[in-house]
Amino acid sequence: MKVLIIEDEEHAASHLINLLRVIEPDVEVTGVIDNTEEAAEFLETQPPADLIFLDIHLSDGLSFTIFDHIRVDIPVIFTTAYDEYAIRAFELNSVDYLLKPVNKERLQTAVGKYRRLEQRNGREINKQLLGRLTELMKEGRSYRQSFLVPFRDRLLPVPTVDFAWFELSNGVVRGMKFDSKMLTMEERSLDELSEVLDPKLFYRANRQFLVNREAIREIAYFFNGRLYLKVVPSPEEKILISRAKAAIFREWMSG
Repeated sequence: MKVLIIEDEEHAASHLINLLRVIEPDVEVTGVIDNTEEAAEFLETQPPADLIFLDIHLSDGLSFTIFDHIRVDIPVIFTTAYDEYAIRAFELNSVDYLLKPVNKERLQTAVGKYRRLEQRNGREINKQLLGRLTELMKEGRSYRQSFLVPFRDRLLPVPTVDFAWFELSNGVVRGMKFDSKMLTMEERSLDELSEVLDPKLFYRANRQFLVNREAIREIAYFFNGRLYLKVVPSPEEKILISRAKAAIFREWMSG
């Protein structure tokens, strides 16, 4: 059995591989990928695996958006840190999920379910599960309306909509406001911010930038099929969308 693991936590990926080798000694791991951009490119260009283990949250956004634009005829088993009660709401007979931390018994059950389904059409399996996941994540979800930002000897409340973009630079997350004031955030990563920001308003352009759609003034074509976002206020570094994510971004902007 050939498996592809899409997971941004190194220890979680290693743990999963070790368990797989215990229950499936002949398993072949065709790749371990930690972001949606590389995953999309891999799935487009490399020989297919039999099964994908896919973490929902990756370093550059929600992983199941990959399948909105790339044809994947491979069954998926999701791994997630979501609450078990919520997960049961979308568990299907066709594929399975693994709640982190993954244990051997649960993995055996998931692989067993895949074995019983491997003759079925993988794309239809993915379509059903992804649709249910999307519904679940929209139900009752609320997003951060403001942030408390450190400023000298106090904290300032700043409405979320006042931020044009966020950047990660030298391990520090900073937010640029529309009035051109740069603030250092308490959040330690863009992943942490992505969890609380409305995905209809903010887009994870790449590993370095999260962008408010209201800040985007122009989208220019760049080298190798990439897109260059011209935003106001303008950052020192160019905000680039990779070729693999260009179609997803254009659909987001049109939404």
